[in-house]
Amino acid sequence: MRIRGFRSFRSLRLKKVKHFPGIALSILLLSLLVYLLGWSTLLSVKSIVIDGTTRTSEINNQLKSRLTQFHIGEPLARVDVHALNRQIADLDWIESDAISRDWFHGTIHIYVVERTPIAQFTDGFGKVQLIDRTGTVFSANGSNQYPVITFSGNNNSLVNDAAIFIQNLPSDLLNNMESLAIRSQEFIQSKHKALTSGELIVRWGNNQDLAVKVKVLRSLLALPENRDAKLIDLSSPLSPIAK
Repeated sequence: MRIRGFRSFRSLRLKKVKHFPGIALSILLLSLLVYLLGWSTLLSVKSIVIDGTTRTSEINNQLKSRLTQFHIGEPLARVDVHALNRQIADLDWIESDAISRDWFHGTIHIYVVERTPIAQFTDGFGKVQLIDRTGTVFSANGSNQYPVITFSGNNNSLVNDAAIFIQNLPSDLLNNMESLAIRSQEFIQSKHKALTSGELIVRWGNNQDLAVKVKVLRSLLALPENRDAKLIDLSSPLSPIAK
């Protein structure tokens, strides 16, 4: 019995010895892979490619100012893609972005979608701001040629009213809007082209019942007698005025 037990023990040891080179090789390969990914320059960042915008310098400045650890030559595996995404999302003119690693070329690829402005206004500091279809306000870049929104004063609530109005106005009316004036929450007025034979001013009153007011506007525009109308007042949609 002792001899049989000794033989079994010896056989087990021989099996372990036989498997040891394979285990050692696996550990070596794993260590090499970890080194290549985390520390070697063979799989490092060689370039940053930004697509979807011409405002690449702003993105590069954002990355340099907020993520000082990120640089060319850094191992790709150690680049925090989620952190990059958060920093780029801080740029208010970017609607969405996607970031990926190109292991073969050593590239960080950044693709952004800019917000599409539909109007502009000057804020209380004299800075031109843009506003998109969702009512989001964001910073402008250079000169702009969008319908101008004017306010009676530097009132944030009026900016919010403008955002709500834009969100709820149908696209065809937004596309031919030349300007928007908001004197108060009860006085919203837009100027349009191509709705009648000339320019048309539409007084909406406030933001309430905009869907109803749009239906009334379309009904009035369908009438032949309003083909040359210059002003349509929808402040009271049940008793509109066209002249």
